[in-house]
Amino acid sequence: MSSSHGGGMPPKPVTNPNLPLSGVKVVEFSGLAPGPFVGMVLADFGADVIRIDKTATGLNPDSLCRGKRSFAVSPKSADGHALISQLVRSADVVIDPFRPGVLERLGLGPQDFDKEIKKGLIFARLTGFQRTGPYAQMAGHDINYIALSGVLSMLGQAGGKPQPPSNLLGDFAGGSMICLLGILLALVERARSSQGQVVEADMVTGARYVSSFVLLSSYLSHPSWGAIHADGTDETRGSNTLDGGAPWYGVYACKEGGYMSVGAIEPHFYKELLDILRKVVPTAPDGTQHPSASTQHDRETWPELRRYFEAIFAQLPRSEWECHFVRTDACTVPVLTRDEAALSGVLPAASAESVSDGNPVIPAPAPRLTRTP
Repeated sequence: MSSSHGGGMPPKPVTNPNLPLSGVKVVEFSGLAPGPFVGMVLADFGADVIRIDKTATGLNPDSLCRGKRSFAVSPKSADGHALISQLVRSADVVIDPFRPGVLERLGLGPQDFDKEIKKGLIFARLTGFQRTGPYAQMAGHDINYIALSGVLSMLGQAGGKPQPPSNLLGDFAGGSMICLLGILLALVERARSSQGQVVEADMVTGARYVSSFVLLSSYLSHPSWGAIHADGTDETRGSNTLDGGAPWYGVYACKEGGYMSVGAIEPHFYKELLDILRKVVPTAPDGTQHPSASTQHDRETWPELRRYFEAIFAQLPRSEWECHFVRTDACTVPVLTRDEAALSGVLPAASAESVSDGNPVIPAPAPRLTRTP
């Protein structure tokens, strides 16, 4: 967890000097979750992260604060502004999570540290919308960003309205991870040029970038995603291989609760799935029959096939299905809850998560580096 102080500078946390980002100094301006996640990942891998909180609310409650130092200071006071400026000048990386112009109005924008940037400071700026254009100064959240990216229109059930996948795609995949990539790229480039630069990441562009396969597949009429009609109609949403349209890529309820996930896309994996189902339940459930592997991509059979999967997975508890499918190539595994995943042994021993009664389960850092863990 972080060291939190309302007064002077909190002490530097003890970290492993062999971590890959050891020695990298980061100043993180406190913001909503995507910005703190960037700082947390940098801290996880050895960076010394100092988070600047707002004095109006004191130290901000933050589930993404581990490994950081944090303190509350007002940039509007002369002393606070001087302290923040000093921290920025001695930093390698600054994380700016605000709308365009906020730090500029405080005299803490990139132009105020031009000399430091030329000498190696990396100024990372993470926004929801693009920094220019009609949305630049608007408030927004994940659903708005992926809506403008064109990706939300492709997500959801067939015949229904678009459905966002929690706030993972815009906030964290298109926002935090793209910003992190920019910071690491700038650090690598700095080793060559000895200069820093401004990194600009926005969640609209980032969400579209991480969705490249989906978007390009739709334009190319790839069987995984079908095609987008010239008039923009969304008939393909929820009716393709990877968006829940195919019955052999979905989630099915089991007897006594719980679910199994099925992702048998390739023909040989699909055949193994059917062989196991037929072996475990020799007589197909009432109203269904064991399907032939040869009709996997015949869309006319998909409704009947879905009814078959729904009926057959309902025959046994999840625990029994797990035993039948483990160590096979049928691409069928249980849907674990958040706590089940932490306790299941699925995670490698080197990155196992600690679980204690009444405490949240903290996801372990990833990836695992073998020489500088």
